[in-house]
Amino acid sequence: MTLIGVAASGGAYAGRLLHDGGSPDEVLPLLRRIWQHTFTRHTLVLADALLRHDWTRLYPAAPRAGWADRERPVPGVGFTTLLQDGIRRGQVSAPVEGYLEWMYLVDVATDTVVVYEATRHGRWLRHSHHLLDPDAGATVLGCGGYTTHGHRWDPAHLWLPDARAGLDAQICLAKHPNAATVLRFGDTTAHAVCAATAPTPGQAGRREPWLRQVGIEFDLVWPHGRGPYRLRRDTDGLLLLDVDVPDWSWWLLPIASEGASR
Repeated sequence: MTLIGVAASGGAYAGRLLHDGGSPDEVLPLLRRIWQHTFTRHTLVLADALLRHDWTRLYPAAPRAGWADRERPVPGVGFTTLLQDGIRRGQVSAPVEGYLEWMYLVDVATDTVVVYEATRHGRWLRHSHHLLDPDAGATVLGCGGYTTHGHRWDPAHLWLPDARAGLDAQICLAKHPNAATVLRFGDTTAHAVCAATAPTPGQAGRREPWLRQVGIEFDLVWPHGRGPYRLRRDTDGLLLLDVDVPDWSWWLLPIASEGASR
């Protein structure tokens, strides 16, 4: 069990339960992505959002509606628990309450996260201190990764089930927090996906997801009552597909005489 919240002066803190937390290697990439993409680097807004709920898990790709009875989505942040325990306030020098292993405190003044680990003696031990932007000044891509960490866009084709040709896209094959490969594409490809995947009147019980246009935006619609997922746009205005879609695949366009596929 993890506590996630906000640091205050004099060693005080306010936090909420995060049931599926874990070590800094697991939690920090998620926090950074939420801070950067969901709240556009506004640390105070991030801190306020974290303190609004107890959480089952952080999940930056959370849609507007959930698919499990035990959790409710907060788009772009994660899933909350049905039963809320309320804000926990305390001092980092005080004994650890309950079965807690980690605590993550956002410092709004410095745009950092201070990590504490519970000792076997029931005390909080400061583990590490991290910048929300670990590569200030480095180029950040829409996928949430830094070019200094090997993130880049390569030309690719997006393939839909039963398609005769691939659709123009770009792909980032570096590691991402939710383990999904991230693709991006323009409105022309998005319109083609909408046309190819739109359900027909005789497919009321279809099980395949589809893309639909909503004004100038695009929603990925899931079957079985799972809520739609709004595709984000990056700074180049291209749409980002950062969740895995069953039966959609990609082909990495060859450089020279080499190619790769999925």
